[in-house]
Amino acid sequence: MRGFRRRYGSARRGAISALALTAPLIFSSASSADDFAAGWQAYQAGDFAAALKTWRPLAEAGDAHAAFDLGVMYDEGRGVGADHAAAARWWRQAAEGGNADAAHNLASLYIAGDGVAQDYAAARRWLGKAAAAGLATAMYTLGKLDEYGLGAPKDMAAAAAQYRAAADKGLAAAEYNLGKLYRDGAGVTQDSAAAVRWFEAAAAQGYAKAEVHLATRYAAGDGVSKDPVEALKWATLAARQSYPDAAALKRSIATHLTAAERAEGEARAKAFRANAP
Repeated sequence: MRGFRRRYGSARRGAISALALTAPLIFSSASSADDFAAGWQAYQAGDFAAALKTWRPLAEAGDAHAAFDLGVMYDEGRGVGADHAAAARWWRQAAEGGNADAAHNLASLYIAGDGVAQDYAAARRWLGKAAAAGLATAMYTLGKLDEYGLGAPKDMAAAAAQYRAAADKGLAAAEYNLGKLYRDGAGVTQDSAAAVRWFEAAAAQGYAKAEVHLATRYAAGDGVSKDPVEALKWATLAARQSYPDAAALKRSIATHLTAAERAEGEARAKAFRANAP
């Protein structure tokens, strides 16, 4: 269960006030909007105590966005002592107010048992709400629960469907996991070429796990035409991210290449630019 804890824990980090920058907010008054903006400016300046002081009255008055941000601050211990139970309370309020990110984060607490009793069924309920609102990370997390049989019987076809829904929205982790299912024929018909396509989609965003998988497939010609130079490119990119065993894989591939081929592989890696997620 440690892998789940790290995965879902990291998924909820660094999300403070994302909606304040990317989506229109609805406030009961112009002063509420001004207060929220003032809190955001304080947060950006590193004055977490001021941000907390500004957002708390808004959250207590029922503003879901302010409640979401308070949850993040309690979860991360910014301006206040870390308190997962308090984070859960604020995220629950925000989720009940229709905030999909809060619903996902509350689910992550239920999965990890942070601040609430571990409860996969409750996590599924909140993830379902977030997924219905179109949140790709919620779809992906539901896929993980389906894959491991948490909160419901293991269902690889359901996991594949959730991963595909999230992958279609461009979530790299979902693209990578869907690639693995096609590689193994789990929940889908085995298809090495499809596995490579999904690994490539994730690797194009700089997803290191997918880069390693592509390196091994290009080196062996598995699901794609054999291309050791391209294999070296992907192994090099993964090694630059210090992905485990990527450096050894790079050395292994390079051993069988000429100096010119090694130079070409390095040049391809240098020219690579990850797509924006």
